[in-house]
Amino acid sequence: MSDEGDDHWPALTEYAELHGCSCKVEQGELESLLTDVGLTGAQQELRFGVGEDASARAIADDLCLVTTIDFFTPIVDDPYEFGRVAACNAASDAFATGAGDDLTFLVVLGLPQEVTDAAAEILRGIVDAVDEMGGVVAGGHTIMNPWPIAGGTVVATAPPEDLLQTSDASPSERLYLTKPLGTQPAMGALRVRDGEFGETIGEASNRPVQDIADEALAWMTTPNRDAMLAAREFATAATDITGFGLLGQARLLAENAGVGVELAHLPVIDGSLELSRLFGYGLEDGESAETSGGLLVSVPERHTEAVETAFSDADVFHREVGRVTTGSGVALVDPTIERVRG
Repeated sequence: MSDEGDDHWPALTEYAELHGCSCKVEQGELESLLTDVGLTGAQQELRFGVGEDASARAIADDLCLVTTIDFFTPIVDDPYEFGRVAACNAASDAFATGAGDDLTFLVVLGLPQEVTDAAAEILRGIVDAVDEMGGVVAGGHTIMNPWPIAGGTVVATAPPEDLLQTSDASPSERLYLTKPLGTQPAMGALRVRDGEFGETIGEASNRPVQDIADEALAWMTTPNRDAMLAAREFATAATDITGFGLLGQARLLAENAGVGVELAHLPVIDGSLELSRLFGYGLEDGESAETSGGLLVSVPERHTEAVETAFSDADVFHREVGRVTTGSGVALVDPTIERVRG
């Protein structure tokens, strides 16, 4: 991964003021918007919908259709890698509900006039990522747009018994995270490390910024499909960690299920914590936005050994990060910070 556009490709991140999932509307504002238009209650036509990572609709007694859409601005300058991250991030919403069969992707792509030459590489990245996830790109829509955006609509199927939703989490269950945190500070530092702020960044980090960013990109381009397949037999609920950060997504799970959440362990990409403190992203408080983050999976205590074995057998990173409790809200309980490399 290059830290800026090369002789052929422009630096895509320079065309947007917000990057990756940090461009999402703030959680409270989104909730107010949904309330204003009456989209906060259950929809009888759907098994579940607004408020979950994706919607699910029964299309047969033994089959549900899961649909979602996700797109965002560049978090990396390389067009091909931007496409890969965007595809993994969009599909993750379907995987968070336990759906992964018949994966069909419709591309959403918008570019400023100055960077339209990057379209083919972005699309190639999307196609390759979707192919890796066992899916197919079936079309899409491309527009001119002041900020670059990429992502798409994702359609998948699953038997109803395989579906997961945040509202089914219960007290005493354990929470697992399937990727380390820290993508926002890692990529933020990469964008400015060669400017006037570069020396300060270099002094703040315990590792070369390029190494931290390369690891962040590797995590962002790791699909959550294997994690979903390993967990869904044992899990009761799941969500993926994106723009609201770990704390925000845990809060969503707590509110939807009418439970409390305690977070006690935060695995972070080694070096990202110091960068987060420098930028004020709030990584150690679980507040830093994540792009194409891992799944947060709620598992009954009796199944923890089995799910850990399933994760290990599938070569999926996993850490127990907390538990579901009675009560309400989310609390960080003297969390242990674990530095993760590779």
